[in-house]
Amino acid sequence: MRRGLRLYDPGRPSRGVAAIDDKRSKLGEEMHHAADEVRHAAEEVVDAAGAVSGADAVSEMIEYDRLGPRVWIFSAIMVVVGIVTSILLFNDFSSESYWYLAFYSIPANTAISLFPHEPVLIYFGKFANLWLAAAAATAGTVVAGYMDHTVFVPVLNYKSLAGYKTKRWYRRTIELFMKYPFATLVVTGFTPIPFFPFKFLSFSIHYPMWKYVTALVVARYPRYYLLALLGAAFDIPTWLLVVLFLLLINLYLIKAGPAAFRWIKKKRQLRAKQR
Repeated sequence: MRRGLRLYDPGRPSRGVAAIDDKRSKLGEEMHHAADEVRHAAEEVVDAAGAVSGADAVSEMIEYDRLGPRVWIFSAIMVVVGIVTSILLFNDFSSESYWYLAFYSIPANTAISLFPHEPVLIYFGKFANLWLAAAAATAGTVVAGYMDHTVFVPVLNYKSLAGYKTKRWYRRTIELFMKYPFATLVVTGFTPIPFFPFKFLSFSIHYPMWKYVTALVVARYPRYYLLALLGAAFDIPTWLLVVLFLLLINLYLIKAGPAAFRWIKKKRQLRAKQR
């Protein structure tokens, strides 16, 4: 007996069509699942970045088990530059060389410095070209920024010294700082606000060197120009600038001395407990 022909029924899909529909459904589910995974991964990246803006993303956080030779070499260079600067100051405070200004601006702008730059820039404003004086001081500041970053990024992220990162005050401060790190460095580098705490914050998060140095240039050049302009606009006696210079150095010593003593004492106590 002949089998009857089965007519096509549009309301009843064939087995082949049903299999294709089933594959499409599974493929759609897999794509949806993959999209969810991508979205979750993106959310994790955003959460890890915290409050850091895209333009100010910082380098990968790294801790150091030891301090490499570069740290010790540049630390020694800082000390030597500071000693040479002290000798030059005592021998010829009234030097009018732009090279001298650039050289002096290196120890005057390291992260830990006893040399104030304000009286020197005001002094140079009395006779120098304001733009060149600001440029010379900025050049020295760039060198200081490079050495600072090379030395203090490893030091502040050295495992034996990085315990401060667990402190509540640091977490709160760094959370605020990381919202606008570049703008914060520019504002504090230009204004009379103490700059060194924000330097250390940037070093503690591995803030990229090129961004840090760029912030220094943007902040310091106009600051130096205005200080030199102050010297050009007002006839401030040199002896008064010398007195201001010495007062600022003594002020730095009064602030830094007790802080350094407390830090050394705390480290000794910690080592004694570990023993």
